[in-house]
Amino acid sequence: MAALASFPDTIVAMSTPVGQGAVGIVRLSAPQALRVVESVFASTNGKPLSDAKTFTLKYGWVVRDKEAFEKSGRSPLACPAAVLDEVVVSLMRSPHSCTREDVVEINSHGGPRVLSLILEILLEKGARLAQPGEFTKRAFLNGRLDLAQAEAVLDIIQAKSDLALKNSLTHLAGELSRKMKVLRQEMLDVLAEIEARLDFSEEDIQAVPYDVYGSALEGIRRRLADLLEKSFCGRIVREGLKVAICGRPNAGKSSLLNALLGAERAIVTAIAGTTRDTIEECVNIRGLAVCLIDTAGVLEARDEIERLALARTRNAIEDCDIVLFVLDGSGPLEDQDAALLSFVKPSKKIIGVVNKSDLPRHADRARIRDLFRDRAVVEVSALTRDNIAALEEEILRSVFHDPGILAADVLVSNVRHIDILKAVVASLEHAQESLKNHLSLEFAAMDLRGALNRLGELTGEVFHEELLETIFSKFCIGK
Repeated sequence: MAALASFPDTIVAMSTPVGQGAVGIVRLSAPQALRVVESVFASTNGKPLSDAKTFTLKYGWVVRDKEAFEKSGRSPLACPAAVLDEVVVSLMRSPHSCTREDVVEINSHGGPRVLSLILEILLEKGARLAQPGEFTKRAFLNGRLDLAQAEAVLDIIQAKSDLALKNSLTHLAGELSRKMKVLRQEMLDVLAEIEARLDFSEEDIQAVPYDVYGSALEGIRRRLADLLEKSFCGRIVREGLKVAICGRPNAGKSSLLNALLGAERAIVTAIAGTTRDTIEECVNIRGLAVCLIDTAGVLEARDEIERLALARTRNAIEDCDIVLFVLDGSGPLEDQDAALLSFVKPSKKIIGVVNKSDLPRHADRARIRDLFRDRAVVEVSALTRDNIAALEEEILRSVFHDPGILAADVLVSNVRHIDILKAVVASLEHAQESLKNHLSLEFAAMDLRGALNRLGELTGEVFHEELLETIFSKFCIGK
């Protein structure tokens, strides 16, 4: 177990959101946390908080003047001016706490005024207000969590979907960290052998062929490359999927938005061009957060409003992950369909949606195939919601080509982690190239050291204060 870092000051913060609620929590952490709370807490049985065992709850009151309250017989009726609130205090002694320091939590009523008063009196007694993420930062510095696990705490708080929550919990459990430690150890083993050759080059040490080192590095590189290959899916799981709904006026884009949402969010009329602005709504599809963007079907702007609508449609198409391009299957295709489709870059993922399947088909199937080529096409009725489930499946399939990816034990989803893995792979490739060309082993050793340092940054085995400030500043104050 890592040695505890030394933090002389006691930090305190509200750990529940500001606003009215049944219960509010004020949390303290530090070796002196118990002493600070003891100075304002009076238990119903009169026993001091310091006598309580870890993982116990104590019922009592937070008071302004503990001495006067004790003399009154510990009765709120006898000394009402001294009482701030009736509370339950939970105690978690070091090292068995979230920070591996003594942690005390005051569970009070959840009104903003009472929580503020409790916080104020604790500050008067010597605590200081915690900085954003400082509780989790102390957990990291005290060895309770590594850096990847600490970042997973924030991901859990911000999770937008079941899949995001599941992946974040996997990271918090340390699965990604375990993979990185195994790979890092394998790299260290290779580096140790190379450096032994360099240090004792003049002694009689059996030479190891360069391709043996290269083969070992290739195995490591492949596993990292596999994690990177799946990282696009990991990012989508973490951040959600952006889906733009495009098509010419009156093709049924807003009706399709409503059908996917299962609610009447967008105004739908028979008048072409009803939607003049983008509408964004989020929906959960098979556990994945999906942001749907209904766009205006404007091809040429005739006024300032349509100019803005056209610009927002182009931006939505540019920024989205997938385009649902809607055609009106009840009428013939028009030149405007192809013109609007030309807004979409060929590299963008596109799903063709032939709407109004509840009406007689007049759109030519051959022309639809020519328009979308080898892209998926789904026929639906936004009005009756017929085949909407098939469209949802196609949306997921377009991102997760292999459904087994979602069953992976861990998906890399954090941009910082992805950048580190890319840098590590690049260093390994440089080392392999040096070995392949039979250059001095010093070149491969230098690249391996760089790769090891970068991989250490992922879990926090290697870190600098600026990195910690950047990561933990994203947290709320009470976490």
